[in-house]
Amino acid sequence: VLGRGCVQEEIRFLLCPELVVARLFTETLADNECLLVTGAEQFSRYHGYASTFEWAGPYRDETVRDAWGRRQTVVVAMDALRLGGSKKQRAGQFHPRLLRRELNKAFCAFSTSDQHATPPCGRHCAVATGNWGCGAFGGDVRLKALLQVMAASEAGRDVVYFTHGDPRLRDELHRLHCLLVGGGATVGSLFLSLASFHQQVEGGLAQANGPTLYSFLHQRHALSAGASPQHRTP
Repeated sequence: VLGRGCVQEEIRFLLCPELVVARLFTETLADNECLLVTGAEQFSRYHGYASTFEWAGPYRDETVRDAWGRRQTVVVAMDALRLGGSKKQRAGQFHPRLLRRELNKAFCAFSTSDQHATPPCGRHCAVATGNWGCGAFGGDVRLKALLQVMAASEAGRDVVYFTHGDPRLRDELHRLHCLLVGGGATVGSLFLSLASFHQQVEGGLAQANGPTLYSFLHQRHALSAGASPQHRTP
C-alpha cells in the first residue's frame, strides 16, 4: 500500500486506511499465526483493479457497531507460501508438508473468533475469501480454493468464495464440493487424496495446475462413494 501494487490487500487497505496502522506493530507471522483486525471502517469507493484502479468517491459505512462501538467488520490477514517461478517449484506446493502448512495457516485465520464481533444471531459469519496467494506468490488457484474450504469446514464456518471473474473455476469448485459433500468425504480423506495426487505429480503422471487436480479428485471420490457414471465426469 505504501510502496507499490494495487491488488487485493492493497485495495482493501486503501478503502479502510485504519488498517495501514497495523503495519507499525505487526511482527512477521509464524506458520501458526494470523492477524485479526476488528472494526475497520470503509471510507472510499473504487472501481477497477491493478492498473485500472481509480478512486470513485467517499463511502458512508453503515455497518452495525458492536458493544465497544466498533464496526462489526473483521479483516484477517494470513500469509501464503511464496513459491518459486519454476514448474518444479510450483509443483512442490502439493507436497504434504506444504499442504499442512497452508491448511494450518487458513485454519488459524478462520477459527479465530472475537466475542465482541459475533453477530446477534450467535453464529460466526462466513469467510469471504478468494484466490489466496495465487498472484505473485505462484499458488495454484484450484488447490488454494480447496484448502481454504477444508480449513473453513474444520473451523465450522461457511465460505463465500470470489473467483475474480472466473466462471470456470466457480463451476468446477461447486461441482467438486457437491460431490465431496454428497459422498460424505472428510477433510482427512481429502488430504490423503491430495497426498496421492502429489505422488503422481512427482512421478510426472499429472500436471500441477489447471483442472487436472479436480479431475483426479472427481475420479477418486466418485469411485469411493459409488457414484453413478454420469457423476464421475467433472
